[in-house]
Amino acid sequence: MADLILAGVAVGLWFLAYGACRIATRPAPRAAGPATMDLGPEPPAVVSLLVNGGSTGTGTTESILLDLAAAGWYELRQPDADPRGTTIHLAGAHPDESGLRPYERQVLARVRGLAVDGVVPLTALAFRDADESKDWNGHLRAAVVADARAAGLSRRRFGRTMMTALYLGAVTVGVVCGLVAVYRTHLRWTFLLSLTVAVVLAGLVQRVGERATPAGLDATSRWLAVGTWLRNHEQFAELPPSAVAVWDRYLAYGAALGVTRRALDVLGLDAGDQRELWSSYRGGWRRIRARCPRLRPGYGSTTRALLGQALLLVVAGTFVLGVAGHSGWYALPGYVLLAGAAYLLGGALVDRTRSVTVTGQVLALRPHWRDSRRLIHLVLDDGTADETTAWGLPGGWGGRCRPGDVVTITGRPWSRRVGALTVRSSADPEPEQTGVLVTDVFGEVDHMRAGPLPISVEDVARVVGQQVRVRRLPRRVDFRSERDNSTVLRAAWADGTAGQIAWRANARGVATPLPGIGDEAYASGDKVVLRVGDITLVLTALGSGRIGTPHLPWLLTRCARDALTAA
Repeated sequence: MADLILAGVAVGLWFLAYGACRIATRPAPRAAGPATMDLGPEPPAVVSLLVNGGSTGTGTTESILLDLAAAGWYELRQPDADPRGTTIHLAGAHPDESGLRPYERQVLARVRGLAVDGVVPLTALAFRDADESKDWNGHLRAAVVADARAAGLSRRRFGRTMMTALYLGAVTVGVVCGLVAVYRTHLRWTFLLSLTVAVVLAGLVQRVGERATPAGLDATSRWLAVGTWLRNHEQFAELPPSAVAVWDRYLAYGAALGVTRRALDVLGLDAGDQRELWSSYRGGWRRIRARCPRLRPGYGSTTRALLGQALLLVVAGTFVLGVAGHSGWYALPGYVLLAGAAYLLGGALVDRTRSVTVTGQVLALRPHWRDSRRLIHLVLDDGTADETTAWGLPGGWGGRCRPGDVVTITGRPWSRRVGALTVRSSADPEPEQTGVLVTDVFGEVDHMRAGPLPISVEDVARVVGQQVRVRRLPRRVDFRSERDNSTVLRAAWADGTAGQIAWRANARGVATPLPGIGDEAYASGDKVVLRVGDITLVLTALGSGRIGTPHLPWLLTRCARDALTAA
């Protein structure tokens, strides 16, 4: 046994050295500085890498998507109250991409490649093939890491000397294991085991990840302070992706910092693997890891079905034992079948004698891989743990609830089959009616927090040079072309702290002052922004409506004089 002990000691010593290297280079915890709303020069993807300890997980691709929208490469439109219906509308002309970073061009190419007539649903960006997703996201991570290293903010976790020593150790361990294999088998070709061992150990060294440089640690502290400031305003976490039209790059950085939970729940360029989900049940946001059993015997089955399956296994096992006898290796399959029957019978007995009632929030409804018409995975968070196993919901019940609903179910604890379901509260409650009662120019009476928008359809049609119709959404009005139903002008407003963030996001950079309008007003490109008190209003010309950009200050003057001042 001395040769086997030698091989085991060699492998153990290598893993001991590897563990010591990981401990010595583990990311140091970084305290956030004083809360601030000042954005730094680092792009959102690099910020995500820094604040997540050198990994590019949830928030990286989402922040790139939002940052490109803030830069005007495309527009995010939300047609109704559900942000999952958001669509991406590409700009008519293709601007020069030379100023984009490689990973930004990669995301933009993905959007353009899926667009049909310049439009693609936001949720359609997820990959259907896991291998394709892994390869695509691997290239994205490499580009983000290269950008962070070029800026002097990140470096490989293991230094060159440390990696060289571990590589040499991996080769040595592989040679030892190969010699032991040849000695034990007397076959020369088993020396190839040394190559396998060396490659496996070297792969562990290669995938150790990144760590921040001193400059990166300072940047991390600054961005954690921005994250603290954003988390102090709860409404920021509820912003949908389309809110980037008002919040500009703040929403992208919020995604990188993990603050904009609602936007992160919608966005994503992964393979649609939703094993980790966001839950807001019982206040706050938590990440829930969901397990959906695929091959577990009896999962989602009724008690009658369990008994029937057990009976079939008993018959099959008895038949095998009758043919093969009751001893020897040939009898093993028969005993395995009988053990499976006992397993199912025990489960059926548990289900028959017990039932459980659970109340929680529906996180996902997924079709079962084998028969989606008969069974659906119901992922439910009851607020007691950060992991959950999906319940088996009968296929015909799929329309009784939807993600976000709070439901009470009664189910069988062993098979996890749902026997009864009651919806306690809907995912889309009625909006809170606050503020004064107003009648706006569209003839609608409603409670509004920021006051009515006193510009008529005729005013907008005169500015954009075409007939338009109106679509009203919470805190936003879209004026759409009668010709092709595209949005030609968008008016969005916010008040309170949200209004302050919107003002800071839109009235900066190369904005041109517009004196004499409200408390303060600016024009920037196809957008004008106005502040009156704590209310911020943003008017944006889109698509064919950009022809009216020079006349946007006139519309802003009417808003400042008649609406926001009255509010």
